[in-house]
Amino acid sequence: MNYEITMLKDGHPTARKEHECMFCGRIIRKGEKYHRSTFVYDDVYDWVECEKCEFVASELNMYDDCNNVDGLSADVFQENINEYVRLHHYDKSIDDIAKEWQHPFFKTVDKVYEELINKKEKEKNI
Repeated sequence: MNYEITMLKDGHPTARKEHECMFCGRIIRKGEKYHRSTFVYDDVYDWVECEKCEFVASELNMYDDCNNVDGLSADVFQENINEYVRLHHYDKSIDDIAKEWQHPFFKTVDKVYEELINKKEKEKNI
C-alpha cells in the first residue's frame, strides 16, 4: 500500500493541558506556546514540539535536510543534536563531550538553544 502524508493543520497554539515534546521529551506546560501539526498518513496523528526544539531544528536546517516524505523524526533530531555537541563541545583532554555538556537530552537542547540565540544576537549587533 502506498500512503501519502497530508498535513491537515499547522500552528502555534497555547497549551490548555500538558503535552510532551516529541523531539526532546520536555513537558510543555499549560499556558506555554508550542508547535502542533496534524497529519494524515495511514491514520490521523499530531506532532507536538516545544518552541526551543522548533527553533533549534530550524536554525540547524534540520527541516531542510530531512526526507520530505517522512519529515523530521525524533531520532534524526537527536542525532543532529548529538553531532552538533560533538562538533562544538568535544573535550580532547578527557576524550569525551565536555562535562558541562553532559546532561539529560532536554537540558542539552536547552544549552544548544541558548548558544544559538546568543550567536544570533551577536550577529545582529555586528
